[in-house]
Amino acid sequence: MEEEKQRGKGNRIILMPSPFQGHITPLLQLANILYSKGFSITIVHTVFNSPDPSSYPHFTFLPLHGALSETEASKVDAVHLTEVINVRCVQPLKECLTMLLSHDKNKEDGFVSCFIVDAALYFTQGVCDEVGVPRIVLRTGGASSFLVFASFPLLREKGYFPVQESRSEEAVVDLPPLKVKDLPVFQSKEPEAFYKLVCRFVDECKKSSGIIWNTFEELESSALTKLRQDFS
Repeated sequence: MEEEKQRGKGNRIILMPSPFQGHITPLLQLANILYSKGFSITIVHTVFNSPDPSSYPHFTFLPLHGALSETEASKVDAVHLTEVINVRCVQPLKECLTMLLSHDKNKEDGFVSCFIVDAALYFTQGVCDEVGVPRIVLRTGGASSFLVFASFPLLREKGYFPVQESRSEEAVVDLPPLKVKDLPVFQSKEPEAFYKLVCRFVDECKKSSGIIWNTFEELESSALTKLRQDFS
């Protein structure tokens, strides 16, 4: 009880993962770090592939009902599933954040400090702007991969997209030491959908209050230096 008192006014953080295991795990690890620093943690999530609350009894879990069913999720690939989430979750998230913010009036609950969300869920920027909560983006991959994503328009302009098998060993001049075969390609019936998704979430990252990359300085210093220039 004493510990909960210490996690008082002004110490609540809301986090939302993308519903894929490689994205959920890093976000929950970050949530654990923040919890160890004294923050109260609320996890907002889709019903599809939802995290197990019993594994994190110290967190509050809030599912977004009516946004996406397991049946619908099983019929599309990850790119299209992410697009569906970015459309369907707008209203449920808005209602959820409005409800949480209404508790600010109760000093014992503490107020919401910020909303931390997976980079792929770009729709959250508009929702956070509307309800007045600072949005921080978590990119669950490393800084180097994000740098490639941020370079998609340039790579298309220079003819690297769509990726051609015959050029697989060719160096990507603007992104050394990468070769064409190293560029991210998502196997989908509509490759253009992957390109559009990446460009959209990169653009929305620039509007956020901050970005967290799943890396450290000594590992990816050159990529981080470049990203600091483009994402000031």
